[in-house]
Amino acid sequence: MNTKLKTLQIIHLALCSGVFLFALVTIFLNREMMFFDANPKTTSPFNPIFPIMGLITISASIFFYRNLMAKIDKNAPADTKINMYQSAFIISSAMLEGGALFNIVGFFMTHNSFFLIFGAANFIFLILKRPTKNKLISALQLQYPDTEAL
Repeated sequence: MNTKLKTLQIIHLALCSGVFLFALVTIFLNREMMFFDANPKTTSPFNPIFPIMGLITISASIFFYRNLMAKIDKNAPADTKINMYQSAFIISSAMLEGGALFNIVGFFMTHNSFFLIFGAANFIFLILKRPTKNKLISALQLQYPDTEAL
């Protein structure tokens, strides 16, 4: 089971690294043309779409994670529980990554750094989602013999 936790941590690191590096590249490419404008009248077609999608992906990530975690049978073997946890974690993290990347693309297209706020919010939620042994034990309510294998 130790390899499953390490696998999740590597997936998490890859998702975070991808978002962070993409944001750095887009900021580097747009550094001369960047501006900040939160007024919906001046940034009409994009302003409501990108921030709302960022917030929707955060909400959907939390909703799907809780929904999938609720479906885990508490009496199931530890391997089954961990596999279900992996699915819930990957789906939740992918939604957060999608919201962050969507807003970074919005910044890249419009040069408006306002969209980076919502990309950063998704990115922060993604960072906080990092799987650890303690989070896994508490989320799955694992007991002694199974916790030592982590």
